[in-house]
Amino acid sequence: MIPFSSILKSAITGDFEIGRVALAVGVVATVTTPIMFEFLDMYHNGWHFDPAVWCVVYPGGLLALSGGGLFFIGNKEKQVATAQQTAVVTAGATA
Repeated sequence: MIPFSSILKSAITGDFEIGRVALAVGVVATVTTPIMFEFLDMYHNGWHFDPAVWCVVYPGGLLALSGGGLFFIGNKEKQVATAQQTAVVTAGATA
């Protein structure tokens, strides 16, 4: 099993990456805050829960946030790897 801290590190430098840490914090907040707000809403409205609204709205928002974050991190990693390959090829050509 991969330790959680290695998921937050860049594959290229091995350091913690702000984008990955922000994504992890955002995912935890995305999962916990709607549950908290729904619980408070149910408490305020006499314990009435509408499963149709919950099932339609919550997964879509979670997918948009996590998917967008993962796309941007993957895209950045690809661009850095391409830049490193270009630097190696350029250094090899001048040697």
